[in-house]
Amino acid sequence: MAVDTLHVSIVITYYGVLPVLVVLGVAGSVASMCVLLQPSLKKVAVNRYFLVLAACDLALSIFYIPIVVTATGCNFLDYGSALYFAHFGWTTACTFHALGTYVIVFLSLDRFVGVWFPTLFKRLQQPPFGFLHRMVGMVVVCVGVHVPFMVDATVECEGFDEEDMMLNDSNNSGSTSSSSCPNGSWVSSDGFENSFNESWHEAYRYFYNLVVRWLPYGLLAVFNFSLVVAVSLGKVRFPGAGSTEGAKVDPSTGTLRSGSRRNNERVLVATVMAMTASYVVLTLPITIFLTALAGTDTDRCTSPSPEETLRHVGNIFQLLEHVLHAAFLVLINPRFRRETLRLLGCSHWPGGEGDTTTPDDDFGSAHRPVSSASRSYSLIVKMRDSTVPPSCHKP
Repeated sequence: MAVDTLHVSIVITYYGVLPVLVVLGVAGSVASMCVLLQPSLKKVAVNRYFLVLAACDLALSIFYIPIVVTATGCNFLDYGSALYFAHFGWTTACTFHALGTYVIVFLSLDRFVGVWFPTLFKRLQQPPFGFLHRMVGMVVVCVGVHVPFMVDATVECEGFDEEDMMLNDSNNSGSTSSSSCPNGSWVSSDGFENSFNESWHEAYRYFYNLVVRWLPYGLLAVFNFSLVVAVSLGKVRFPGAGSTEGAKVDPSTGTLRSGSRRNNERVLVATVMAMTASYVVLTLPITIFLTALAGTDTDRCTSPSPEETLRHVGNIFQLLEHVLHAAFLVLINPRFRRETLRLLGCSHWPGGEGDTTTPDDDFGSAHRPVSSASRSYSLIVKMRDSTVPPSCHKP
């Protein structure tokens, strides 16, 4: 009965729920990348992060396919599939999960600096802290911490006597003991499972969980708590009824602050906070399992336990977190939604030519000098047009 319960859990998780999430993840990520690559959105600096995040989500969804097919290493078709899973199955998926996590961290960092230290925002976008430098450093760290787990992996034949295997190999010159397992089954142990053999393995495992899991939690908690405080103090408001005010002159600086630019700040803050909340809630189960419950004595394929149930739930929630990124962009970001409707054959906002923000415009750069009355008038007219509701019809 216990084995049957585990079998049902594996079937539901890896042959039922996860395949649906993989399809949704691939479709949503591809659609997001197509929208973000449109000229009206591609020129906005912050959308580069959303584009990289969509690419990480796409890669993660694709690399979840071997996990689904093998039921997280419980069902291998041949030696090749077992060898791939041992070295690259979970390590590649976890690598892209870590990359996506740090993209959200950088987004939160920019929002934090833009709200509380706007004068430092431009400096933060320049070398050695610019976008390209961040992405290179992110890839080096995330790939580097996974390399030891990719190397430390084994594949063994279970259920077949070693002497019989040697005899079989001698009788079949075309096969070797490393690629034949007659009447047996391949069992793979990846680096995550083999990281309990020595004391330094244990130390590195905790270091890995700190870098990939707990450090992002801490950074996101600090950055987003500061954003919550900013919202409560009125420094930033969520998009809503008051998000389309007209342009106003700041009496302290003599600068023109547009309502649309303030609304852009609110949209970015709301999007980042939604992504952060989903990350913390949905990745916590698998983080708890990997940090406190995973060990050499756990058997993911034959021994049902609450820990294995938590593993299955954690794997589902981890992929779901990446699937939701596309949904957040559609639901929260009006420019993204408008461009999506346009690509689907719906007309965009009347009078709008897409996102008019320049490549350098971003959170924290909302103040512009009043250069002339005509510039102020054109900005107010453009903002007035943006209050017209959208229409959706086939051309």
